Amino acid sequence: MKLPFLALVALHSAALAAPVEKLSDFELTDQNAKTRSYRFPKTKVTVMTVADHKGSDQLAPWIQRLHNRYENRIDIDGVANVSMIPKPFHNLFREAFRRQLTYSVMLDWEGSLVKQFDHVKGVANVYVIDRCGRIVKWMSGPASDEAVQDVSEGIDRAIGGATAVSKRPD
Repeated sequence: MKLPFLALVALHSAALAAPVEKLSDFELTDQNAKTRSYRFPKTKVTVMTVADHKGSDQLAPWIQRLHNRYENRIDIDGVANVSMIPKPFHNLFREAFRRQLTYSVMLDWEGSLVKQFDHVKGVANVYVIDRCGRIVKWMSGPASDEAVQDVSEGIDRAIGGATAVSKRPD
């Protein structure tokens, strides 16, 4: 099995667990072994992306459109569930990620963070997390105009301080 294929398969994959109301504080490293810490409350609203290999193709339009709209007013991050990678292969896998990606992706070696998210397989999953760590909006699928507008409204409410939780559409 080729390592680049493994890297793509694990990129942004998520667990099949029900979402939590509030994320726990966490600390993960990215593909460059840089420690990334999330402590709530945060100063900014966060957009967190999660997808399996098939859904990872849909992430770039989401990230680009949200970045263009909000620039540095929000944090945009991604997390990959790499818990299926045996420990002896962590460094090799990290190196493959480093070669393939120019942006930071947090690597969840134990799968503990991604278990806190609900997700739809085969598509991008975009979560709006308020400053206190609550998932206040999530959307699954490609970045259509309507979907981006819906997520943007959730971001705007979170930036404005509203805390109503919006469930993913069925």
